[in-house]
Amino acid sequence: MRTLSRTARPYLRSQGLLRVTKIFNKSALEWQPSNERIVVLAPHMDDEVIGCGGTLARHIVCGSQVTVVFLTDGRGGGAAVNSAFTETNMPATRKNEAKLALAELGITQIVFLDAQDGRLGPTAILVDALRAALVASRPDIVYLPFFLEEHPDHRASSTLLAAAVSGTGMSFQVHGYEVWTPLFPNCLVRIDETVEAKRRAIRHYQSQLAEADYLHTALGLNAYRSSALVDGKCRFAEAFYAASLSQYLDLFRSYGDSNPRSARPSA
Repeated sequence: MRTLSRTARPYLRSQGLLRVTKIFNKSALEWQPSNERIVVLAPHMDDEVIGCGGTLARHIVCGSQVTVVFLTDGRGGGAAVNSAFTETNMPATRKNEAKLALAELGITQIVFLDAQDGRLGPTAILVDALRAALVASRPDIVYLPFFLEEHPDHRASSTLLAAAVSGTGMSFQVHGYEVWTPLFPNCLVRIDETVEAKRRAIRHYQSQLAEADYLHTALGLNAYRSSALVDGKCRFAEAFYAASLSQYLDLFRSYGDSNPRSARPSA
């Protein structure tokens, strides 16, 4: 990747791919979102904004069609620490928060698949529902939590994607995003122009902010990521692992085959 960026810099610039600083992320490139068709897989309501909210807002500015697919019903988030929320009312609360949050980014296309929070896995019903959403959206890029995320539902998103595309012949780019587990990125996106929209979006997730200050931690990570960009003018950036669908799934399966933890059921 370093050799490519040195020898093909004019091409990379024309395609929206620029070399980043030599200090951090030597194999990463800066990428410019355009008007691609986008599908975002979010295990829980708020993962999408924390992981790639600023980038999604940039896509919208460029005219992208963005569909966010929430995989679980979110019933487990925050209920244990805040008596105002229970597993009964949490799903409706979080869906309403998600609609308000995504409206801040300019996103109106939302799909709720309503799998059980904390037990996400590739059931036949869920696989069929995700496959239908992908077929309907015909994405150029799918964003999802990178498969090294510590949360089991986040890791299960890649398992679910693999099952949903199996035998379909689908082909698109995959951008793995970070929520709880910082990744080693090969793709960085400036979000200075959209960080305030991201900030407003996160603030709509009051049921989750009652548990922890995710606004502080998410933007702190974005601030750190900005140090990798070459001109020193960027204040906030989002980081991704970008690959073709086939490359991403090959890497995911290789990791799973070598990781004993992946054989244990998510819970």
